[in-house]
Amino acid sequence: MRTQQACSQAAPEHENRLWNIPGYLPWFTADSATAIGVALRYLAVSLIGYKLTGSTTAAGWLGSLAAIAQQVTAVFGGTFADRHDRKTLIIVNATTGVICWGSVAALLMAGKLVFPVLLAIAVFESAVNGFLGPASDAMLKSIVDIRSYPKARSLNEGRDATINMAGSPVGGLLYGIAPWLPFLSAAVMYLLAGVAATRIRVGGNPRNGSDSGNGDSDDDGGKAGGASFFRDFAEGWSWSLHRRMLVLTMVSSALANFGVNGFQYAIQLHLMRTDVNATLIGFVNTGVFLAMLAGAFIAGRISDTAPVGPVTCCGFVFICIASLPMLLTDNYWVLLIANAVMCLPFPIINALQLGFIFGKTPDTMQGRITVTLTVPAQALSAFCSATAGSLLPALGFSGTMLVFWAVMLVSMLLIVSSRSLRTIPRADQWDRTPLE
Repeated sequence: MRTQQACSQAAPEHENRLWNIPGYLPWFTADSATAIGVALRYLAVSLIGYKLTGSTTAAGWLGSLAAIAQQVTAVFGGTFADRHDRKTLIIVNATTGVICWGSVAALLMAGKLVFPVLLAIAVFESAVNGFLGPASDAMLKSIVDIRSYPKARSLNEGRDATINMAGSPVGGLLYGIAPWLPFLSAAVMYLLAGVAATRIRVGGNPRNGSDSGNGDSDDDGGKAGGASFFRDFAEGWSWSLHRRMLVLTMVSSALANFGVNGFQYAIQLHLMRTDVNATLIGFVNTGVFLAMLAGAFIAGRISDTAPVGPVTCCGFVFICIASLPMLLTDNYWVLLIANAVMCLPFPIINALQLGFIFGKTPDTMQGRITVTLTVPAQALSAFCSATAGSLLPALGFSGTMLVFWAVMLVSMLLIVSSRSLRTIPRADQWDRTPLE
């Protein structure tokens, strides 16, 4: 067993190794450009939807229908990513983003955009992203080795936090200058993602290790063998559903995501209907991702040495406690601060818990297992926007927030009561720890 000092000395080595791996830099560029595109148009979609209809319910359903389309297609997207060249799928996904959001920008500039067209474009682009999007995450373990994988996930968390920290207020600022500007900027970022993806190389890393129960590694970047699509599809779900830890992770993540995302949509829609400036609304998301950036920094420091189970349990307890002030007031500054603090543990939980799960998953199943975890985890969240938009007129802000907080509390109780999750060890002991 490595000593803690050895783990600390290995951290910079792992971080430096990432940038020297062939294919990692263009993959990181493509994935980052896509994330920037999403961040720039995220708030703008809700703002333009509310502007076109004047209804929080309609604006809420715009987000929910797009999310539902993404989750439905994502059910099959992981299997598709494992059976086809992942680089090609990333390029096609980026091209779709360029066409869809470029079209929205053009229609807004011409003054021709109507709500049904916006809804159709948002749903279609989300459906394509759900089907092809898993290819990017699935490709990561084909590029980096298992020793660098926890560090790579921590770096992704920090990158996502940084992008979204700036993306939401910048998107709101661009919307204030011209409503079409955030959509045009998003289209440009998707174009950059597609170009960068053409430079990705797979197979330059050592063969990734896996525990004996997981099967052999594969560096083909997502070209599965001769089994039928539906056999591969069933294999991925069967592999996940026969592991109690994964089932519990799916359920608790679904509840936690529903509660936390419900908070985000309720705050956003409440501020819209009270005529808060779009840039100030964007700064609420900035606070969230500033906290997540801090969480990602912590995750990067402790990913090699922290015991996964205890840290994950503490993270869920922290989320429930930190969110309590938002049940008592709708003061902008309280919402800004409490909402941000609540999100601090998420990068730590993702880097450690998901790092363990994906580190124990065979390369040839990365896309399918990504989907079996993320689709159930996001299934309820697809209805958050519509739920928040419908509850606000009926229950008011405090009542709506209480509903979402109660769901988060149930998620926390499930996590802390599970012995298998509480006892996941630190990274240097994963080789001897089964994925139950």
